[in-house]
Amino acid sequence: MIRTTLALFAVCSVASSVVLADVPSPSLVMRGHKRDVNAVAVSADSKLVATGGDDNEMHLWDGLTLVGTRASEQGPVKAVAFSPDGKLVFIGSSYGDVTIWDREAKKDRYSNKGHASRIIQAAFFPDGKSFITGSWDHTVKTWDTATGTEKSSVKLGYQVNGVALAVDGTYFVIDSNGSVWVYAPVPKGKVAKPISVALHAGEGRAITLSPDGKTLAVGYGDNQVFFLDVATQKELRHAKVTDAVNSMSFSPDGKTLAVGTQGEDLQLVDVAKGEAAGVLKGHGRPILSVTYSPDGKKIISGSMDMTARSWPIK
Repeated sequence: MIRTTLALFAVCSVASSVVLADVPSPSLVMRGHKRDVNAVAVSADSKLVATGGDDNEMHLWDGLTLVGTRASEQGPVKAVAFSPDGKLVFIGSSYGDVTIWDREAKKDRYSNKGHASRIIQAAFFPDGKSFITGSWDHTVKTWDTATGTEKSSVKLGYQVNGVALAVDGTYFVIDSNGSVWVYAPVPKGKVAKPISVALHAGEGRAITLSPDGKTLAVGYGDNQVFFLDVATQKELRHAKVTDAVNSMSFSPDGKTLAVGTQGEDLQLVDVAKGEAAGVLKGHGRPILSVTYSPDGKKIISGSMDMTARSWPIK
C-alpha cells in the first residue's frame, strides 16, 4: 500500500562529502533558512533554485546568490514549483494558501486560500496555463495560472500524501491511504474513473514519475522503494534504502532515482537493477526534499538541518 509527501542575506559554501560509486563528492551549501527546508525546485533552464522552509519563507537562488525572498504570515512553506518559463514560482503553505509569486517583480500575483489544510506537492502543466496541487484536506485541485481560479477538484476519502504529474500533462497520480490512484484526462474539470493500485502493505511516503511517464516510484516508511509500470499497473522491482523515504526524484534520463530519507544521506538507486548506486553525505539531519535539475547536472536537496545543497553530477 502507499503514502507521500508528490528559495536578505545568506551564505553559500562548499562542503566535502564521502560517496560510493562514481558520484562526485562536493556540494554547494545554501544557508539562509532559519528552520527546516521542506521543498526545493529547479527552473526549466536549470539556473534557478527555489527553496521553501518552516520559517515561512521562500528563497530564490541564482547559482550562489540569493536573489529573492518571499516571507509571509501564512505558515511554513511546504511546496514550491516553477512555471515552465521560469517567470513564476508557486508557493504552497501549511495552512493551504495557494500563491503565485512573480520572479521579476518580486511580489505576489495573487495569494488565495485554496485548501483547508497543508499543501504537500504542486506542479505546472507543460503549457504553464494551469497547475495542480495536492493537500492533506483529501483533495487534488487544478487551477488557472493567470487568475487563480479553481478548474477541477478530486476528492479522496483519505489524506493525500503525494501527487505526481506526467511530464506531458496527460495524467496525474495520487498517493492516498496506501493506494495509488491514476487519473486522466486533466485538467478539463472532469476525470475518468481512476485506476487504484495497492503495491505494499504499508503507508507510502513519497511518489514520483519517470520523465517518460512509464514508471512510477513509491517510497515507504519501512525503507523500501517500489517501481510500478504505469501501463500495466504491475510491479517491476523494488529496492531497499537505509531509512524511511521522505522524497524522491528521477534523473532526466530515468536511469537513477535520488532518495531523501529520515537519515542524513542522500541515496541513489539504479532504476533498472533496483540496487544502490551511490550515497551523498553532507546533510546533518533528515532530508525532506530532493529534485534533479532538468539538465541532469545537479541534484538539489533540502534538509531539517536548515540548509539546501546542490550536488554536481557528471
